[in-house]
Amino acid sequence: MIAPAAFVERYRKLLLLLTAAWVGSGVIIYLWVPLTTPVMLLLSPVAPVAWYLATRLRLPPHRPSAVTLALVLAGVYLSLNASWSLSPATAHLAMAMFYVSTVALYFLANTLPVSDDDVLRAMAIGLYGGLVIGGAALSFETFSSQLMRRIMMSIVPALRPKPVDMLLDGGWVTFVEPFLINRNITAMTSLFWPTALAVFLLAPKTRRQHWWLIGLVPIVAGILGSKHATSKIAFAGAALVFATFQFAPTVARRMVAWAWTGTIILVVPLAIIAYQNRLYLSTWIPPSAQHRIAIWGYTSNQIAKAPIMGAGIDTSRARNGPQGYDVQFAPGSDFGLPTGMHSHNDYLQTWYETGAVGALMLLVIGLLVLSSLARSSLQVQPYLYASFATSALLGGTSFSLWQPWFMASFGLTAVFAMLGWAMADRSSAQGRVASDRFTL
Repeated sequence: MIAPAAFVERYRKLLLLLTAAWVGSGVIIYLWVPLTTPVMLLLSPVAPVAWYLATRLRLPPHRPSAVTLALVLAGVYLSLNASWSLSPATAHLAMAMFYVSTVALYFLANTLPVSDDDVLRAMAIGLYGGLVIGGAALSFETFSSQLMRRIMMSIVPALRPKPVDMLLDGGWVTFVEPFLINRNITAMTSLFWPTALAVFLLAPKTRRQHWWLIGLVPIVAGILGSKHATSKIAFAGAALVFATFQFAPTVARRMVAWAWTGTIILVVPLAIIAYQNRLYLSTWIPPSAQHRIAIWGYTSNQIAKAPIMGAGIDTSRARNGPQGYDVQFAPGSDFGLPTGMHSHNDYLQTWYETGAVGALMLLVIGLLVLSSLARSSLQVQPYLYASFATSALLGGTSFSLWQPWFMASFGLTAVFAMLGWAMADRSSAQGRVASDRFTL
């Protein structure tokens, strides 16, 4: 029987190819079926841990960092908070996803920095290939009114959405609502900057622009051509951070840190001010944004009922009422005033459901992550900070913080950002990039 190390050495090229295919197929699945993201995140440590075990016959070193300890502390508090949630089933599911994400990221943060160069390269190639293939198909869907999906839905009726979200003609799906692809666009947006970093580290300097243009321009077109405003805002905001780094890195770092701090501290008073001034009646604001301003104002007013410890994880879902003749409306409008299935703002949702304690923990975790990013190479900081900004902005106006797929998406963004960071650190060891080792 061949020893694991000897087996790996004999079939190394094949195993590296399989590693790239493993990562690439996972990225494609994530892009096309975002609800599978928790599974993708759970499987993400498999390749690096397997390589490490096979070549060194022991587990990778374990070194908890400040971010790890903060996440553990947050998990303890959130578990307590979930005990008084009015939606216990979804609260417990959210906590399970939180634990899975923390464990997966912990293993990756301790394994990637000590992985072999060619293993890291194979994973980065898989990331690039997966985003190029899956993203190009999604961009085609964006500009073809989801042609491939409509064909699949026509052939397989089980894939069809609710009748109100599509049109049928002779058994064929001729139209589906554009918002049905919003999750996919979100996934594509979240991986853009980690993939751009992978190209920066993989490709020779003279050919980087070619790989960026060939692979990433269709991704940008798909994001900007979609109907998902939050992804557009996230992409534009991250691009601003990236551009600022090119001429004023210190300003860019401070800008992101202060924006993170200000958002968490000011989100409640700003939501109340917008509601009290009836911005939801402004005709220059899109209808969906008008409705969200009304929801934000109502939710902000509910925070005072449990300002310190919060109403409980995912309580918004249970209080998504009353309905019918008892529903209240924002003054002067026909916008109903329940909390909604969620607040459409993860920061406001944090304040409402986990209170000031949860908001403080979120603030601290974000600042600890930014402090860690500041220790990376100046050459990779623009990409890492842009990845952070993308995730922060995606949480601003879109999905519920506690949806398992959305929580796991943040985790996958971190996974691939850490992959690029590890590659940069390895280049530093070879004298090409100056960088400190990252920690999680």
